[in-house]
Amino acid sequence: MAHDDIILGSPAQAGAVRRAHALYRLIGHDPRFAFQGRTVSHVGLSDEAVAVTADIARLLGYASINFAPREAAPDIAAAFQSAGLTPTGYDQYLGYGDAIEKSRAFLDAYETPDGLELRQVGADTPDATVRKIAQASLDRGVIPIPGSVMRGDTLRCSYLYVTDPAGDIVASGGGVMCFHADNPHATVASWGMLATDPAWRGKRLACWVGAAAILDLATRFGATGFTTGVSADNPASQAMCTRLGVVRSDYVYAAALDPVLTGGKKLTR
Repeated sequence: MAHDDIILGSPAQAGAVRRAHALYRLIGHDPRFAFQGRTVSHVGLSDEAVAVTADIARLLGYASINFAPREAAPDIAAAFQSAGLTPTGYDQYLGYGDAIEKSRAFLDAYETPDGLELRQVGADTPDATVRKIAQASLDRGVIPIPGSVMRGDTLRCSYLYVTDPAGDIVASGGGVMCFHADNPHATVASWGMLATDPAWRGKRLACWVGAAAILDLATRFGATGFTTGVSADNPASQAMCTRLGVVRSDYVYAAALDPVLTGGKKLTR
């Protein structure tokens, strides 16, 4: 069954995701790069990393270097600034075996709120449902990955969502196997994209979705590590990640925005 490739967001957001998806089709064979479903990253801080990432940012509107040493972040930002780009970035949180253990322990102890159901996006998930998931994510400040990525057509993906008794989407998130098979981080998944309806906050729905995604990524795809970017001013996400064993590392996502394509604003929170 053919599906629409649903990509939602503002013109700047949707445009950046579409361009990233198109670029991945051209360079996905190259182990220097990772595709997280929404963005393309250069992996690690090689001699060429800053220049190549700057070029990608000019093409897409946004690009980053992941596994960039934290102490190098100021110099990378200065280089992006000199190139006419707007430097930005996130702390890189990482979890390995401890994340799997803590996720399993969380799910074993978690009491599911009455009337809520955890579901998984698959090849047969209707377009209307994928669109609802994407719109709910966007409404909560998180750019959704394209429908083709959610379904696993583009990347190996585990994307989960929670419905209430009325069928509304109250939480969602997941992860993708984003690194090339020849990259040293091949078994690390890009994980997160967690969004919760404000009316349901305090019920640990993000932990529920996030823990289930970690275990599913490990079981189905052999993921041994999990990485996500977290803003320094987002204590709720920091606490949620840490609870599941995905912790602040010595690395950052050192990113650049093209001010023309994005207005110099972050594409997602």
